[in-house]
Amino acid sequence: MVPVKKYKDLTPAELDSFFNRFGEDFSSIMINTVVPIVNDVKQNREEAVKRYTHKFDGVKLQSVTAAEKEINAGHKNTPKDVLAAFMEARKNIEDFHRRQLRDNSMYTKPDGTILGTTYQAIESAGIYVPGGKASYPSSVLMGVIPAQIAGAKNITVITPPNKEGKVPDVILAICKELGVTSILKSGGAQGIALAAYGSQNVNKCEIIVGPGNIFVTAAKTYLFSMGIIQIDSMAGPSEVLIISDEKSDPRWVAWDFLSQAEHEERALAVLVTTSRKLATEVNKNIKEDIDSGRGRHEIKKAALKNAAIILVDSIDEAIDFSNKYGPEHMEFMVDNPLEYVSRIRNVGSLFLGRYAPVAVGDYFSGTNHILPTGGAARFSSGTSVDTFMRRTTFQLLNEKSLASAREQVKLMSKYEGFDDKHGGSLDVRFNK
Repeated sequence: MVPVKKYKDLTPAELDSFFNRFGEDFSSIMINTVVPIVNDVKQNREEAVKRYTHKFDGVKLQSVTAAEKEINAGHKNTPKDVLAAFMEARKNIEDFHRRQLRDNSMYTKPDGTILGTTYQAIESAGIYVPGGKASYPSSVLMGVIPAQIAGAKNITVITPPNKEGKVPDVILAICKELGVTSILKSGGAQGIALAAYGSQNVNKCEIIVGPGNIFVTAAKTYLFSMGIIQIDSMAGPSEVLIISDEKSDPRWVAWDFLSQAEHEERALAVLVTTSRKLATEVNKNIKEDIDSGRGRHEIKKAALKNAAIILVDSIDEAIDFSNKYGPEHMEFMVDNPLEYVSRIRNVGSLFLGRYAPVAVGDYFSGTNHILPTGGAARFSSGTSVDTFMRRTTFQLLNEKSLASAREQVKLMSKYEGFDDKHGGSLDVRFNK
């Protein structure tokens, strides 16, 4: 069902496909689709968004934002037990993210120089919540909560409408519970562009976070490149890497594997194991599930074309693969997993032991599920309170402390070719 290969037997081309997999080429859609849409929205704002929403989604919007009446109706229509579950998750997410707040710092050097750092919230934030093949109310929690804890004053949820031009009730309900009243009913490049530029009814966002399709990612990237907005990262297909020894229940592993595959056709699932027997049994369980036709059958079947099972000789070798792979999610299903944590690097979110499936982090445990994909975990991190903060450094010098730096600054600036005014800006303070 899923191809099984030994790590040591992988060709250079196969290794490259694993370790350099974020290969989407935006150039064509950027030039032909995204840039024209962004420029049109910049010029015509809400009118352009309505046109593109009709063109791409077949929806004629009367208003690009959800009215208070719509939000209240969505809240009323959401089953109480469903909303209660999300609100229980809210508590866990808030508790985890409050611990990420940073204190301002300041210290004085012996020469009297005072140095420090202050942290301030980015005041206006956009949270993209995907739609289309699935609804992601959990992404409202994951984006809005850290922004609120950071201190963002204006938060806009950006999400595509359904065929009736409405936002799913549960998304509206969670927004109401969180106190978010600005909901932009548009997805794609047009929704991102309007949030970035703002309009009469939509606050201009200084940062936009959250995963979306290739048009969303391309629009975020383009607007970031022009200095219009900050973004979290360039999002690709969701992915999981599972490392397991021979002791794991193959049905558990298969279900975790398939839970990733059911996201979308491009989702990536990889199992790295020391046990050929486990690999065989996992494959058997995957085949049984696909043959049964359960759930999002066609999506899972398509996603499994991207999947792989890799055999290694040791857990250390499995960790080596993971460190080079840089997965969005990594399940580490071994005994005493905490003993290995210091050696595990480059993971968006780490799930330790046999009772920590990705789904518990996606929804409930408290960690964030907006994470770097495509190997970007090698150099970036998931969404957090820090995502919505600006860091400012400061220095305060007196005459004595500036004098102690005078000769070094003059010499360094002269070496770089700026001795006239760089070095001179110190000298002028002493040549009275």
